[in-house]
Amino acid sequence: MEFNYDVFFSYRHRPLDGEITQKTFNAIESYKLPQAIRAMGCPEIRRAFRDTEELPVSRILTDTIDRALHSTNCLVVVCSTDTPSSEWIDREVQTFIEIGRASHIYPLLISGDPEHSFPPSLKLVPDVMERVMDIRVPGNNVKKMMAKEETELLRVIAGIVGCKEEELLREHKLRKSKRFAARALGAAAVFALVAGVSLGLMNLAQEYRDTAAARETASMRILNELTYDLPDHLTNIPGAYSRIADILEQNTRDINAIIRLSVNSESAEMEAAANLEKLANAGTVLGRLDEALRAEEEAIGIYRTLAETGTGGAQTALASAENNRGGILNAMGRYEEADEAFESAVAQLRAQGEPDRLILAQALFNTGANAVNRGDSERAAAAFEESLQLLGALEEDAQTLESLAKVNYNYGVQLYRSGDYGQAEEKLAAACTYGEKLLAQADSLNNRHSYVRSTSTLAAVLTDQGQYERADAVYELAIAAAKELAADAENTENQRNLAELYNNRALCFNIQGRYRDADALYRESSELRGALYETTGAASDGAQYALTLLNLGENAFKIPDYARSREYFEKGLRQYGDVLAELGDYDEAQYDAWRSYYLLIHQHDFEGALNTAMAGYELQPNNVLVNMNLAYAALYTGYWDDADMILTQIAALGGGQADTIRRDLEAQRQSGLETEHLEDLLALLKAYD
Repeated sequence: MEFNYDVFFSYRHRPLDGEITQKTFNAIESYKLPQAIRAMGCPEIRRAFRDTEELPVSRILTDTIDRALHSTNCLVVVCSTDTPSSEWIDREVQTFIEIGRASHIYPLLISGDPEHSFPPSLKLVPDVMERVMDIRVPGNNVKKMMAKEETELLRVIAGIVGCKEEELLREHKLRKSKRFAARALGAAAVFALVAGVSLGLMNLAQEYRDTAAARETASMRILNELTYDLPDHLTNIPGAYSRIADILEQNTRDINAIIRLSVNSESAEMEAAANLEKLANAGTVLGRLDEALRAEEEAIGIYRTLAETGTGGAQTALASAENNRGGILNAMGRYEEADEAFESAVAQLRAQGEPDRLILAQALFNTGANAVNRGDSERAAAAFEESLQLLGALEEDAQTLESLAKVNYNYGVQLYRSGDYGQAEEKLAAACTYGEKLLAQADSLNNRHSYVRSTSTLAAVLTDQGQYERADAVYELAIAAAKELAADAENTENQRNLAELYNNRALCFNIQGRYRDADALYRESSELRGALYETTGAASDGAQYALTLLNLGENAFKIPDYARSREYFEKGLRQYGDVLAELGDYDEAQYDAWRSYYLLIHQHDFEGALNTAMAGYELQPNNVLVNMNLAYAALYTGYWDDADMILTQIAALGGGQADTIRRDLEAQRQSGLETEHLEDLLALLKAYD
């Protein structure tokens, strides 16, 4: 397309804004491209456009302005604290977006910050922060601002003429150094011999500087592509994560070498930290949690140093990294440390006054999810509610939809664990809805496995409400999708999701009395979870493996296959006990409930079962499994009123709970457990059919 103007200046007619615009206008129109850039076929800058009169905000774009915008290559928006109040500037930005040239908008930031100095439309431009020309200096000293602008301005000049910014920067520096060398040579002409030697040394030094600068520029461009573009694309290729990790580890070594050469080490340091965070994510996916934690903590150290020196964006990056560190610790089952990391992220973001709402919402829902694992349902609910409130005020782009799906999923899990099945179904259904919207916008492996996880848990809630047909239909769809994802054997999260689906569908069959069908699925789940625990060594994976073994034992008891039931119970309890010290109250209460049932059905140690169940009840008084096993122990120790009260309350929850209790009692009687109160209790349960 042929343009009448190379650049259009949009600015407020205020003293500072006007002066900076005038000087920048002159600098761009008078800029001569380096010879090497011209040799690449790039044209010289010809014309710039700026309006010299303040136009009334009530008028529409005049024909002159409208024609100029439509025939301009690049738009420079001069941004100060006065800019957002100008509807005229906002309209000019809107027009440039509407004609499809949003990627050619360059903010020139002269005061304030992007949040308070960008007009509303400019904040909507994708990747605009990558094109910001930041010339802010303390006291708004124009001379210092223009000195800083000399390099910053190369960003828009490269966009105008169509070359790469790093190429123009390299040639610009080379031209400056040659001019400096020429002046130095003239000043030393009276010392011919010394000048000859000096010139040789200068040329040699310049050669080293040029080589280092070229290497730095080229390397940083390549590393940026490897750190961001290539890993992000590879995440959608099954089995690619180990290759991603290799690339990122090599990047770490290369970036460290560049930092030692760099004249602008802050940008290289930020690149190094971002690369380490990508490496941490790859390690998490591969189950190398210790390596992931080391990489994330190294990134945090870099961000902390940069934040202390006031590097732009470092404080938010530090909070985000603390949030990510919490996620790794959570995956390791180190819930207390994870809680401290999430709290640190939340506190840092709140201290910023105008925090990034999306990152704050993410840190809050991670706080809530971690609280679920610690058995702190009140704290979890408070964190989830605040997170949803923040997310509700954001536009439903891919990142927001991903967060909405996650927070509703985790909230649903917390409600599910507390026995509030109706509310759990509502939140999990919302998670599935947001997941579907997200897949429509951004279909990726990560988004698909999150959707499968939400669907899986929704099916489990439907099962607990007795909606077996609906649950089975959801399981069919979820397992088919999860199997496709689990073909990527490296992705531990996909393996977890499939294992959970097998376990939960087996539970659905168990409740319906389809014990043989359930046994086959429990075995599939235990194999996957056992392999996961062997790979990661994480306490949380160890606990899930233990629970599947215990489910196998409970199901075998109903088949009935008592020898195999005892074997699975004892193996599961040993496994749970091995990791219990690293887990929270929820898991300790679960362990007590299962151990109580083992003492009851296999040891016939009724007093021991009652005491063990009571210990779990003290930790988690609202946990359905804990209460159910407490009631069974009370039944066989003669506390019939307590057993009746607890079991009828559970039956009143609906969703097939009464039928579950009946099947448990029938299996107990079939094994030889006897109590004269059994028929009375079964009669009471009929009222809840």
